[in-house]
Amino acid sequence: MNKIAIVALPFCHGSGIVGVMDFFATANYCDRGTARNEPLFDCQIVTIDNEPVHSFSRIPIAPTVRWEDFQPDVIIVGSAMEAVIGDRHISAALDQSRPLHPWLRSAVDRGAIVASVCTGSFVLAEAGLLEQHVATTHWRAAPAFRRRYPGIRLEAEQLLIDNGQIICAGGATSFIDLCLYLVERLGSPALAVACSKLLILDARRAEQTPYMNFYSSRAHQDEVIGDIQSWLEQHYADPIAIDDLAERARLGPRTFKRRFKDATGETPLNYLQHLRIEAAKHGLESTRRQTAQIIWDVGYEDASSFRRLFKRNVGCTMEEYRRRFSYVTPARARPQLAAHTD
Repeated sequence: MNKIAIVALPFCHGSGIVGVMDFFATANYCDRGTARNEPLFDCQIVTIDNEPVHSFSRIPIAPTVRWEDFQPDVIIVGSAMEAVIGDRHISAALDQSRPLHPWLRSAVDRGAIVASVCTGSFVLAEAGLLEQHVATTHWRAAPAFRRRYPGIRLEAEQLLIDNGQIICAGGATSFIDLCLYLVERLGSPALAVACSKLLILDARRAEQTPYMNFYSSRAHQDEVIGDIQSWLEQHYADPIAIDDLAERARLGPRTFKRRFKDATGETPLNYLQHLRIEAAKHGLESTRRQTAQIIWDVGYEDASSFRRLFKRNVGCTMEEYRRRFSYVTPARARPQLAAHTD
């Protein structure tokens, strides 16, 4: 039997906690045809103080065991939604989880798997478990993660990263991808497929990239660069030369580029490209305009160049993005009524 503990943090993503429980219960159901005399998975919920927590949607989630008395083979640290919404309260929230750090580290020492979902990666980082490892987290929490842990390699575009004993999953619903992966690893590929069929799930996703939005960084005090950011957000479709931006900022080109990168974390060219990609994504989501027209509208004349840029940054083609995220219903021809005679 594989003992699994899922850590429910205050303001967690509730369905991510209960969903993990449901997934492994489904795996046990699908495994009933084997010769095993006991369930393959024993999944329990733990909380920091062994008291119920309230999820982000205010639903109470109660622990099923005391973590001090439980030695699981797998620990899954669920998300804490505050880190996605904004990093104002991250330090206070992470301070609450410190009692779990020795338990997490001792689990790794005895060979257990420790995994995070979404912003649970912050807890693993605070416990010192991500040093010398690669991490991922919810794409929107990535800037906060990088600010707090500059020495940890973060690949926020990835949905699932397996470092061996340490596994990180990306956004909140990536608990599904993590569960599929663990069932395959601890059970069998056939059992994972059986679960995906019963739960009507697609095969594991590879990246968060198509779901990511670009948020321009304004967490800096450089007013000159802030003014340039505001101007770019209004004029991204215009023909723009970086030297012209430097002149607008009344700075030399090299000084401008350095200050822009220091303030935003991006080069001026990358920043402009991100703005144009976001505008193109909005056009694909909200209109039925031809992709070539959208490319021209965001300031590119070379359509093939922009298509390559879009796919490299978003992880799919413009057509694939539209199929997945468009909320505009295409116009349909009115049905023809069949003529009939008496």
